[in-house]
Amino acid sequence: DEGVQQTHLVDDEYDEFFGDGSDLTDAGLGDSALPVNEAELLKKFDEALDAIKIQTCPCCREEGFHINLKASGYCSRCHGDKRDIRQWSDANKVNPSTERPACLKNLTDMEEMLIARVKPVMQVRWTKG
Repeated sequence: DEGVQQTHLVDDEYDEFFGDGSDLTDAGLGDSALPVNEAELLKKFDEALDAIKIQTCPCCREEGFHINLKASGYCSRCHGDKRDIRQWSDANKVNPSTERPACLKNLTDMEEMLIARVKPVMQVRWTKG
């Protein structure tokens, strides 16, 4: 189990006054607050999301929903590249890292968003008023 380890939350000093929240786990809530037709739409939406599969080209390591891998298992760009060493392959040393470091495995979505370099440089403008 490499990467981020899950830790047990420590009881804090206010638990004796407010409780730890375990009494709220079986609150006995009723049925869904959504109308039946909206609940069905939400269920269909969840099923459609579950049906989406991310494909990965083993040559260039491009990932996406609609890569449309060919019979060779490669994306159309790599499938059409007939050279001995394909342009976007690991053999051509164009992929900076083929493996995630152990410290970056098992990150939560929020942790990934916090460390992502989306736009490292930005322009800031100040206006009066």
